[in-house]
Amino acid sequence: MNDFLMHLAPPSMFSLFPDALAIVIKHLSFSNEELAILALSILTSMRSGALQSATREMILCLDMTLVEETLYSSLPDNWLLILLQNAPKLHTLCLSGKKTTSPFVQSQTFRKLASANMIHPGMENLDLSDCTDVREPTLKSLATFFPNLVSLNLSRTSGVTDTAVALIVDKCQYLETINLSYCRQLTDLGLFSVAKFCRRNLRVLHLTGNLKMTNASLLAVAKHCPRIEKLYLSECSQITDSAVEWIARSCSSTSLKELELHRCDKVMFGLALLELLANKCQVLERITLTYKQINSRRDDLKLVMEAFRDFYRLHTIDIFEVPEHSPALFFWDLAFQGSRGQLKTINLYRGSFATDYILGNYAVAFEHDQHITDHTVRKFNERRNGAHKAVVNLYVDDFY
Repeated sequence: MNDFLMHLAPPSMFSLFPDALAIVIKHLSFSNEELAILALSILTSMRSGALQSATREMILCLDMTLVEETLYSSLPDNWLLILLQNAPKLHTLCLSGKKTTSPFVQSQTFRKLASANMIHPGMENLDLSDCTDVREPTLKSLATFFPNLVSLNLSRTSGVTDTAVALIVDKCQYLETINLSYCRQLTDLGLFSVAKFCRRNLRVLHLTGNLKMTNASLLAVAKHCPRIEKLYLSECSQITDSAVEWIARSCSSTSLKELELHRCDKVMFGLALLELLANKCQVLERITLTYKQINSRRDDLKLVMEAFRDFYRLHTIDIFEVPEHSPALFFWDLAFQGSRGQLKTINLYRGSFATDYILGNYAVAFEHDQHITDHTVRKFNERRNGAHKAVVNLYVDDFY
C-alpha cells in the first residue's frame, strides 16, 4: 500500500478520481507511515476542491504525527483551516510532535483559523502533545475554535500556563480527559481552575512530572471532581502522604480506578495509608508505586504486604525502580497476598544492574534464587501451575 500511494502523485490521484478517497477510507487499513502519506493526499485534494460532499463527511479521524515536510513537499500556512473547512464531521485530530521534527504545527497555523472566524463544534479529541512552537495566546484560542472538546492532550506542549488552562476549561466544559503532563509552568492556580470548571465531567487527569504542583491543588481536584476515574501523579515531587489521604477520604474515591504515584518521593505507602486506600477506594483496579515507597521500613514489611489483600478490585500493581539483589520473597509474598482479592499482574520495572555490563541483560551466572531476576521470575510463574496467584513480569524501565 505504501508503494501504491507513493507512485500515484496525490493531486492527480484524488483529482482525477474524486470518489477514490471515499473508497480508500471505507475499505482499506493503513500503517502509520501510509496514513501520513494519505493525510497529505487528503489535504491536497481539499485544497483543489476535488472532494465531493459525501466524501468529506466520511473523514472522521486524522493523524498528522508522521507527516514530514520536505524540500519538495510542504504544507501551506493555512493547512489546518483547509482541513477543518473540508471535514465537517472530523471529531479526532492528532497533531502530536512526538514522532516528527516538522514544525508545521505553529501559532501561525491557528491564527489563520482566527482570521476566518473558524468554529468546529464537532471536534471532540485534540492531541497537541510535544508541540514546541505553540504560544500561550494560541492555546487560549483553542476554546473558541473547539468549544465541545471531550479530550485534550497538552503534554509537553509549549505555552501551557495557568491562564491558558483556566480559559480552556472555563469554555470547554465537556472535557472528560485532560493531559497536562510535564507542563513546567503549570502551578496550583491552573489546577484550581480544572477543579472548578471540570467538576461535572472530568474522568481522567494526567499531571505527571509537574514539579510546581502541591497538595493544595490535589485537594481541590479530589473535593470537586467526584467522577474522576484515573489520576496520574507520578514524578510530582511536591505531593506528600497527606494528599493521598485526602484523595482516599474524598468523594472521588468511590469512582477512582487507576492511581499512579511512582517517583513521588514524599509519598510513603506505610500500613496506615494502604489500609485507608483499601477501605475507601473500593473500585481501585491499578496502582503504581516505587519500590522504596513500600520498603521504607517505617512499618513491619509483612504487615504492609498483608494490607494488599484488602484491595478487592485491584488487578494490577506496577512497581518501579526495583534495585538489584531485591529479595524475591518480597514479591512472591505480594503475589500471594494480593491474589486473595482480584490481583492478576505485578509488573516490576528495574534500571541497569551491574550484571548487565558483565554478561548482558538478565545475566545468569551470578543469579541466586533469593534475588529478583528474570530467571527467578520465570521460575515463579512456571510453578504457579494454574494456582490463584498473580503473574509477575520484570521489565527494563525506559526511564533509564
